[in-house]
Amino acid sequence: MLALSIWGLLGPVGHVIGQDSATEKESEGSTEKAAEEITLPDIGIRMTPDLLNAMTYRFAEAMRENLELNQQQTTDIEGILKTHLVKLTNDHAENGRDVIEMMMATMIRNDGRFPKEDAVIFAKKIKPLIQPLRDYFSTVSTEVGKKLDFKQRLKFSAQMGAVMSGMTIFEQRMLRWEEGKVGDNANPFDDPDGDDPEQANSDPNEHPEHRKARREVERWSDWELRIDKGWEEYLKKAADFYEFDDSQRTSGDNVLKQMKERAAAVKTDDWKEKIKQNRIAKRLARRGGGDLGEGPIVFVLDREYENLRKPLMALDEEFKRRVEELPTSKQRDSARQKARKFLADRGMKAPPV
Repeated sequence: MLALSIWGLLGPVGHVIGQDSATEKESEGSTEKAAEEITLPDIGIRMTPDLLNAMTYRFAEAMRENLELNQQQTTDIEGILKTHLVKLTNDHAENGRDVIEMMMATMIRNDGRFPKEDAVIFAKKIKPLIQPLRDYFSTVSTEVGKKLDFKQRLKFSAQMGAVMSGMTIFEQRMLRWEEGKVGDNANPFDDPDGDDPEQANSDPNEHPEHRKARREVERWSDWELRIDKGWEEYLKKAADFYEFDDSQRTSGDNVLKQMKERAAAVKTDDWKEKIKQNRIAKRLARRGGGDLGEGPIVFVLDREYENLRKPLMALDEEFKRRVEELPTSKQRDSARQKARKFLADRGMKAPPV
C-alpha cells in the first residue's frame, strides 16, 4: 500500500512529463549527449482516472476479502480511498511526478537498486512527501474505521499499525540516505543489505548473506514479538464490548499492569538474542533451498522458536482469560447476544458464541 500510494503522487490527469525532465536526469558524457538529441511525446507517465479507479478498487476489494466487508462497506471505503488519493495526487503533483520518474529511471538502469549518489538525491526529493503520506494513511484509517464493526476494527487497526510502522522505517531510511549513510546497492522499499554502510560494515568478516538476514530480523522481530504491546488496546475493546463500569475498568488496568511486568521478565536480553539467532538461521536455511529450504532444519528451528515464545503466549492467554472474568454474567450475555446477532445477520444459522 505504501508503494502504491507513492505511485498516486504521479500527478493529476493530463499532467505531463516533458522533454526537459527526461533529459536533465541522464548521466554525464555520451549518455547526456544522446539524451539531448531524443525527441519524445509531450505526454509521458501520468495518473489517469482509470488508473486511480483501478487502484482504489483493488485496495477496497482486498479489504473486503480480508475484513469480510459487506457491499455497502466496500463501496463506502472505496469512495474514501478515492477522495483522499485524488487530493494527495493533486496537492503534490509536480514533486510526486519527479520522484516517481527518478525512481523508475534509476531502478530500471540499476536493476532495481540505487547507487549512493542517486539515493541521496532521491531522499531529498521525497522528503516533502513523507508527511503528506502519513497524513493520508492517518485520515483514511480514521474514516475507514468508522465504517467497520468491532471485530473488523480490531483487525484493521493491527494492519494499519504495520503500515505506519513501515512508514516509520521508510522515513528513517530516507533520513539516513539524505545524510549519505547508504551503500551502492540500496532500495527505498526493501534495503536488507543495510542503509548505513558504516553500520553494515562494522564487522568486515560478517558474511553478506548473514548480514542481510540479520538486518531483516532486527527490523521486524519487534513486530513478531509485540504480543504484549497489543494488550492495552485489547483491554479497551473488551471494556467497550462488555460495557465495563469504572470499577471494572480499574480492575482491568491492574491486570494489565501486572501482566506487562511479567512479560518484561520473560523478554530478557538473552531471550531476545535466542529469538534473533533462531530467525536468522531460518532465513539463511530457507534461502539455501534444496533440502535446507523446506526440510527438517526449518521444522526444528520453528519448533525451537515456538518453544521460546511459549512463555509469552501463555501470558497472552492468561491476560485475555483474566479480562474475560471481569464482566458480570449479565454483561457477558448481553455482549454475546450482540455477537450472535451480528453473525446471524451475515448468514450463520447457529453462531458458535
